[in-house]
Amino acid sequence: MHSLLLTSILLVLAVALGLALFVTARPSARNLTSLANVAEGFWHGSKTYLATGAISTRYLLAKLGADAAHADIAAAADIPIGFFTDEATAAEDPVNVNLLGTTPTTQIGVASAAIALGAFIVPDAGGKIRTLPVTTGTYYIIGRALSVAAANNDPVVVDPCFPIQRVVP
Repeated sequence: MHSLLLTSILLVLAVALGLALFVTARPSARNLTSLANVAEGFWHGSKTYLATGAISTRYLLAKLGADAAHADIAAAADIPIGFFTDEATAAEDPVNVNLLGTTPTTQIGVASAAIALGAFIVPDAGGKIRTLPVTTGTYYIIGRALSVAAANNDPVVVDPCFPIQRVVP
């Protein structure tokens, strides 16, 4: 009877020790490597596109091109996606676009005319930026000016935001 009790205790201890070794030897969730095909779907504030044509000036506004791989210079009536931070000598050259609404820093834009400090910024022709007009129309606010521009082609520091539609009656 005494040996049966001793055998039972030893068996319980062996199972407990085996279970403890199994739990500690198994990798935790932090140590596991998970692999997925995500390189094509996640961008942290910027994305590389192919230019639809030559881009001779940095910091112009970008819009989506003919497909998901291309970006073009935004016009005044377009909904921009971000600011070009590269130049392209020809179509199909890769260019970086800092995306509006996801870029964690201020951006530089190219003014088409004088811009006052704190003014709401909207797209203008040729990828440039301007102050929100007071004339009737539909505009897309893309940020606020954190510096001033005195004239055409002056750089302006912008606190960017996701494009917000503003209808001026």
